[in-house]
Amino acid sequence: MVRRRAADEAGRPLLLLAMPAWSGVGLHRIFGHRMPPMALLVLAALARRHGWRVRIVDLNEENLPSERPDAVGITVWTMLAPQAYALADDFRARGIPVVLGGVHPSMMPTEALRHADAVVVGEAEAVFPTVLDDLAASRSQGVYLGEWLAMEHAPRAPEWLDLVRSWPLTRYVPLNTFQTTRGCRFNCDFCSVIRVNGRGSRHHTAEEAVQDLVALARHGQRLGKFRYTFLLDDDLAADREYTAAFCEAMLSAGVPTTWGAQASVGLAGDPELVDLAARSGCRVIFTGFESVSRETLLECNKKNRPSQFGESVRRLHDRGIMVEGAFIFGFDHDEPGVFEDTVAVADRIDLDAAHFSILTPYPGTHTFARMAEQGRILHYDWGRYDLYHAALEPAHMSPAALEEGLWRAYKSFYSGPRRRRRLRRHVAGRFHPVFTAAFFANNRDYARRYHASQDTGHASYTADPGDIELLLATSSAPAQQAIQVAFRQVNVAVGPSRHGAPTAPPPMRA
Repeated sequence: MVRRRAADEAGRPLLLLAMPAWSGVGLHRIFGHRMPPMALLVLAALARRHGWRVRIVDLNEENLPSERPDAVGITVWTMLAPQAYALADDFRARGIPVVLGGVHPSMMPTEALRHADAVVVGEAEAVFPTVLDDLAASRSQGVYLGEWLAMEHAPRAPEWLDLVRSWPLTRYVPLNTFQTTRGCRFNCDFCSVIRVNGRGSRHHTAEEAVQDLVALARHGQRLGKFRYTFLLDDDLAADREYTAAFCEAMLSAGVPTTWGAQASVGLAGDPELVDLAARSGCRVIFTGFESVSRETLLECNKKNRPSQFGESVRRLHDRGIMVEGAFIFGFDHDEPGVFEDTVAVADRIDLDAAHFSILTPYPGTHTFARMAEQGRILHYDWGRYDLYHAALEPAHMSPAALEEGLWRAYKSFYSGPRRRRRLRRHVAGRFHPVFTAAFFANNRDYARRYHASQDTGHASYTADPGDIELLLATSSAPAQQAIQVAFRQVNVAVGPSRHGAPTAPPPMRA
């Protein structure tokens, strides 16, 4: 069998897909948040369909292999742009063509092109085969514009499950990830999801999604009889009719797995749906509360009602579903007492974990456009756009006070007495013992790693002023048009930049 596989792979080009290494503090270090690189699994399946061999390398977990690839693909988030660009530059210096994709290149393709032979703007399914053909032929169109295709075009779990099984069992927690939908019904000012994936929800059929969960349960990562999959949908509750059909299909199929998901807190407003989700195996919900102030939520175009948070959490707890809530500091309505007020509410409503972050003007968002126009963005060093450093000037406090308040909130919420009280509640509650243990580890990691500002080890990359000028137009555009505007900006930028560096796609390397 090994000889046959080697013969089958002989002569096929090799694509290396890389996840850059994080620097500084981040969720990748917290138990329960070390996610398998789903975007790279999708790209791997697309490349395999097109006749390429594929190697996925997560540089947080392993070093680059010695085998020379024929091409390299790198996924880029804004805070990883410095590492991604340095990695891309190194490969290109050795004559290996590089394609960049992900949220950051989608919003800033002119910048990304300085470090790549090709850039994918938007979702990759529609254009990735063409990108691979062009790279193999030593040519490039520079920027490739993706489309919002139906989810039937997205690779299914059986196409990449062998890659998941090849990783060490303890590398990622959750064990498996999967995506049933793309897009979001909300239009939050600070979020780039709908800029890249669109408004509303596109989804696999409930039956297709359950078939993939069955495949993950049977052939994915598992600990003995324990199986768990986290759904990466931006909001599983966006289409409640679909969510109900999905849960019912899971029950009908008898899928032997537990699962968690990202979902808006509105899910808890439907008791029948909560019951259905719990019976189908839901044990964890990660939800964005964002703020405990109604005025702040209206400011960022969020419809949550803080007065209902406690009841929503209790309803989920009553069905054995644990809740991690996310909160953001730095909105214009936030005053110096917001940190203590938020921790008090998060503790009072019995959240099982909480993630606090700083409002960050990510490229392509309306928050970026608004803050740039008001002259309140402090810097364009992408390595510090990590949710834990101030990149904008708050309305009612200094940037230093905003950062200090963030770490004070972590230290308070994850203090010893509060963690012990949380653990006692978990042990006495209706929660699955594995998840009680998981949240104990999660809380312990937060307490160890988020007890104080960690300001070392950040890679740095400061954006070109000309690129920022183009980015402002992209960020000011309606959400549904952002990637098209970003794509058109490349033609505007062709020719010498104001610093004399070429902004047109560089020539392909032999």
